[in-house]
Amino acid sequence: MARKTASKPSAKASASSAARSMTGYGRAVVSDAHGRLSAEIRSVNGRFLKVGVKLPPRYGALEERVRALLAERGVKRGSVDVGLFFDDAGDSATGHQLDAAVLRKYAQQAKAAAKALGLRDGVSLESLLALPGAVRRQDAEEDLDAVWRRCAKALGQAVEDLDRMRVKEGSAMVCDVQARINELRAHREWLAKEAPNAKVAALEKFRQRIAKMLEEAGVAVDVSRENLERELVLYADRLDISEELARLASHFDQMEAALSGGGEIGKKLDFLTQELFRETNTVGSKAQNEAVTHRVVEMKGLIEKIREQVQNLE
Repeated sequence: MARKTASKPSAKASASSAARSMTGYGRAVVSDAHGRLSAEIRSVNGRFLKVGVKLPPRYGALEERVRALLAERGVKRGSVDVGLFFDDAGDSATGHQLDAAVLRKYAQQAKAAAKALGLRDGVSLESLLALPGAVRRQDAEEDLDAVWRRCAKALGQAVEDLDRMRVKEGSAMVCDVQARINELRAHREWLAKEAPNAKVAALEKFRQRIAKMLEEAGVAVDVSRENLERELVLYADRLDISEELARLASHFDQMEAALSGGGEIGKKLDFLTQELFRETNTVGSKAQNEAVTHRVVEMKGLIEKIREQVQNLE
């Protein structure tokens, strides 16, 4: 059987169609008259899309816009953490103010406690300032749309940085998986070539086993050729792996087509990998030959390596 090998993904393929790893990191910094804003995105593999957003409390309303931007930019799967960090010029948007009423209550309670305990030391302002609520943060009214335009610019650049890393790693994964499939094809071709010989040898051993059992049991029964051949046919059917080999070839073709097509291929490849393992396992359970069993063990090792890779593809 001629060996079929899918071509590697073209370097001219658009980034949108490239296979992507779910692992990556992107960062961008935007500086303007308002100050400096940095965006960081970290992504690891996950069955579904899970987004965590870290924003200053005063910009919490922008979280949904961050999620929407990621969806628009094609981040569809993985565990993604996004952080936006502001270093505003002069910190003009925020300020802090002492809460005199809170400080007064703290001071009164502290003096009363000191008197009740017979303590003479006074209460310092410094000690009061460390207490909760003593200092209040005042947020000036801001135009969230204007803030978002700055965020979107930084996030957009960070997503591009993330995407470059994910595409580069995804390309390496695709090449690795393709190499494993090529090895699996070679094992399958060997099985297709050697399986008939293995079957003949197994049938002969079966025939000899029946004869030996009858001899050891002292049964002087003349087993008809017709009955013996019927049993051999049934046994041969249990040894036949042609269907499994055909399905393996089909799965290889489907996997290579997915690798060449790119895009969101992780889930499909994960399913096909499970099917590869199932068919290979069936071949192993039918095998009555040491060499075939050895090949099956090697194939399972390759399939496990493929599974580890495709579970990291988007």
